[in-house]
Amino acid sequence: MSQLAAICQAVDFVEAHLKDEIAVADMATAAAYSLYHFCRTFNSVVHHTPYDYLMRRRLSESARDLVETDRRIIDIAFDYRFNSPETYSRAFKRMFGLQPSQWKARGRVDERFLMSRLTLEHLEHINKGDFLRPVLEEKEAFQVTGIMTLVQNNPAIIPQLWEMLAQELKGTPGIKNYCGITWYPRDWEVRGVFYMAGVETEHLDILHSALVVKAMPSSRYVRFIHKGHRDDLGLTRDYVYQTWLPKSGERLARPLEIEWYGQALGDLDGEGSEWKVCIPIE
Repeated sequence: MSQLAAICQAVDFVEAHLKDEIAVADMATAAAYSLYHFCRTFNSVVHHTPYDYLMRRRLSESARDLVETDRRIIDIAFDYRFNSPETYSRAFKRMFGLQPSQWKARGRVDERFLMSRLTLEHLEHINKGDFLRPVLEEKEAFQVTGIMTLVQNNPAIIPQLWEMLAQELKGTPGIKNYCGITWYPRDWEVRGVFYMAGVETEHLDILHSALVVKAMPSSRYVRFIHKGHRDDLGLTRDYVYQTWLPKSGERLARPLEIEWYGQALGDLDGEGSEWKVCIPIE
């Protein structure tokens, strides 16, 4: 059995016993590894310790329950094996920056910051190589011209935006870089996100009602390389928000992401396709 398959067995065990009293040794047994070998392998493959992953999964599912059910906070805390409301509140605030009562009152769940239930696809993605290694960079203010729309439950609209943009800019000189920008407005969990398919340029000699211009301020970014199909972009996002960000100590500067494609879009559906994903940080 491969390492990834063995770790998946341990993850499956965790998911089946989130509300039960389990220990890291039980996870190791599920993977058929010694405790020492399991801890080293899990940390290397998942980029979390086994205990950290277990706690983050329990806290994430409890965060859903706080918003989606009418159950009392104390009952949810005991459900997920926290031995007191105080212990639960401290752990919850460390992970989410809010008290459970504040989270419940807010009434919405930001999926970006919940620890996803890891799948074999997650593990294969983050272990393809070192392309997910973060690079910090400063970028001066720039301007993006393109087409923007609200994306709710229809991500298929994004490729359509790129097709429309290609038609509008056909034969237009002065294009520097293609970039896709995702904005997360307040209550985006309910309202959806704004997505812009655009090009970075100082000036485009074109006027069209379909095109909008956004001025992006200078900022500090962390840059990752996404490798693979566009449909796998969520796997990169999960790693950035749920693993790298909490471990880095960095904080988001603005609620947006930028995908950089360079001077040509290329094949976004190919297994070997690569592009940059940048997140603004303080």
